[in-house]
Amino acid sequence: RGAGGLCNAVCVCAGDGVLGGVSTLSLLTLGLQLLQQLFERHLLARQDQRGFVALASHPADTAAVLQLQFLFDILQKTVSLKLVHPPGPTLQTPVHIFAFKSLKYLQLKRIPPHCLEGLRGVYTQLEILVCTNCINTIEEIISVCGGDLSSALPWLDLHTLNFSHNHIAGLDSSLALLSVLRTLDLSHNHLQDCEEHLKPLSELEYVNLSYNLLQKVPGFSSSARVQLVTLLLRNNQLDNINGVEHLGHLQHLDLAYNLISEHAQLAPLSQLHRLKELYLAGNPVFYQRDHRPSTVHHLSPKAAFMRVSIQGGGRGRGGNMV
Repeated sequence: RGAGGLCNAVCVCAGDGVLGGVSTLSLLTLGLQLLQQLFERHLLARQDQRGFVALASHPADTAAVLQLQFLFDILQKTVSLKLVHPPGPTLQTPVHIFAFKSLKYLQLKRIPPHCLEGLRGVYTQLEILVCTNCINTIEEIISVCGGDLSSALPWLDLHTLNFSHNHIAGLDSSLALLSVLRTLDLSHNHLQDCEEHLKPLSELEYVNLSYNLLQKVPGFSSSARVQLVTLLLRNNQLDNINGVEHLGHLQHLDLAYNLISEHAQLAPLSQLHRLKELYLAGNPVFYQRDHRPSTVHHLSPKAAFMRVSIQGGGRGRGGNMV
């Protein structure tokens, strides 16, 4: 009943939406580990690779084994997977994703990277990778593929990386493997300085570094400078914004809740001719009586003419049009 019940539960969750890539298959780590044990017990292990292949059906096979074969086929065709370890004791035993041959979207929550095995088999085809409450460094996943401990080559299709809500204190050279990355979210970490590690990312369009400890605006490649549209730096320790003047295509800039104390420090905004939204709430300048006209004074005349919105609250709230 255990095998049949688990198979039934997963089969119900993995409907046409999952197989078509419209919906995400969500599994707890324990459930996937139990499935792995069933695969090992009832399906043939190939000698030349890590992983399993479903046996051809046999008249003597039980209904449970046939159902397990069907389930294995579903996992092989699953495009989008969310794997979660529940709150409580930290995961100590390996979780295998060898069965998932068609993944393009992978979301991990509370899974230590050394416990994740099988990433090496799918990393070149992944398009979106999300890890929360998992990692201390980027290279744990990007360079060595978690528990596979293998040297990764470029992630050929990964366009979105979300490593928010982790314990990352510094970036590393593994980011250079993400040559087609367009969206990067490293918010809610412990970053103090991005150094030069964002410069290899030439395709960036959206970067979220909010809720870190940054003291200066990160540097970007010359290619990214003309493609970056959104830069979110909310809740850091910036006392100036030197460097944003190079981001000529920027449309959305969030500088709320930093340490900007003088309007003169907003001078780099004069080069942002395409700016549409600007967030400054929570900075010392925000509470000065002449805040609005002083801010407008430093905007690009073209952006001001196009009625840039200076937002006073959180993102998504209404603001005043210049």
